[in-house]
Amino acid sequence: MLPTIARRLFHLQELALGRQSFRILDELRASEHWPVERRRQLQLERLQAMVRGAYEHTRYWRELMAAQGIQPGQIHTLDDLRRFPLLEKHTLRERREDMVWREEGKRLQLVRTSGSTNEALQFYTSSTREAHINAARMRGHEWVGVRRGEKELYYWGSPVELSKQDRVKRVRDWLINDGLTNGFEVTPARLKENFAAWLSWRPKCIFGYPSTFVLTVTMAEALGLELKELRQHGLTVIITTSEMLSDVDRQLITEGFGVPVRDSYGLREAGLIGHECDQGTMHCMDEQLILETIDPATLQPTDGEGELVVTNLVGPAFPVIRYRTGDIVTLAQEPCACGRTLSSIKISGGRAVEFVVTRDGKWVVGYAFIYIARSVAGIVKFQVVQEKLGAILIRLVVDERFPSDGIDLVKHKAAQRLGSDDDIQVEIVDDIAPARSGKYRPVISKVAEELHKNRAFSG
Repeated sequence: MLPTIARRLFHLQELALGRQSFRILDELRASEHWPVERRRQLQLERLQAMVRGAYEHTRYWRELMAAQGIQPGQIHTLDDLRRFPLLEKHTLRERREDMVWREEGKRLQLVRTSGSTNEALQFYTSSTREAHINAARMRGHEWVGVRRGEKELYYWGSPVELSKQDRVKRVRDWLINDGLTNGFEVTPARLKENFAAWLSWRPKCIFGYPSTFVLTVTMAEALGLELKELRQHGLTVIITTSEMLSDVDRQLITEGFGVPVRDSYGLREAGLIGHECDQGTMHCMDEQLILETIDPATLQPTDGEGELVVTNLVGPAFPVIRYRTGDIVTLAQEPCACGRTLSSIKISGGRAVEFVVTRDGKWVVGYAFIYIARSVAGIVKFQVVQEKLGAILIRLVVDERFPSDGIDLVKHKAAQRLGSDDDIQVEIVDDIAPARSGKYRPVISKVAEELHKNRAFSG
């Protein structure tokens, strides 16, 4: 589809869903160049409106504000936000139904985060919030030269999205120039097919997980596939998301595809937080969020590195105020050569996923196991361990909701997902300790590590 037509069709689709995404995009293009103080005034006005709506329309926030002695009219500066206590994940989970303003706007719906330890969250969103997120994402893509309507390929891994590839969705995606390739399961044969399809479809941008891109580059090299050919067929940028993008991985992906790699950072429950510009600065979505950092041990504010705390200013249906993310970041307000006056963020510690390799050579990304685990009630944490080819151990921490046949259910679902005859064992444990780095590893595969190190792929 011609980009101008695809853009117009996407615009019409957004309007039909009650989302003023393009109007908001126009506003964002202007406000990214405002003086910092003018944008802080916008933040204050939106914070005041958010607090007022939370007090008037939600039981949880009204009770909390009463307990803390906070009146909606008392929010006079951005510093007044710190009168609110920190919002913990368990509180969001336990009080969700008391936090929602059901009459806020169109298309109120319950959605779910992925949750790399299977501690997934459910929360409410509406057309208002989704329009702001879509606009922020479109702006971020424009920063790196990709305009809505130009071909964008999602090298993605959500079973929900992949299961919706029915005829209607395929036609709709074709009309708006969106493409989808399954990034959950990568095999040499499938990569050859995908590469041929990409050359034919000619995407301008490919969007996906760093780990999947790294695997794609190393596997393509072993198979003799020249990914740089995509440049001659229109590819200009790779955009990564959801995982920590190391400098080493960025360089490997850049060299493999022959185009720049730009990172984006967000949390489903908090919104799009940052997106890199063409200068490599990850700018924050200051018009939509207030970001703070705290010492995760003392919970006191920090000026440098600290745990990110987010207040979403554009999601009135489900107010998120001073939410602890668990991610370690550094916030800054330094000039960027791109000319935008937005603040910036650097991710110091984030989420990571890895792969297991089946007996028949299929590389299965760790996110696949998140969806397996969360489909069975009572799983609090999980970890997949692969010491040798053909054998997979799944460790589970469970609570009282875990069904009596839960082990068999997990085995069955894992076998379905893997699509192989690997030996799958499930073990119930008291807890799953983090790695020496302090980070939780959902997948530990010595097989994948060894094969990847030796570039041992076969097709």
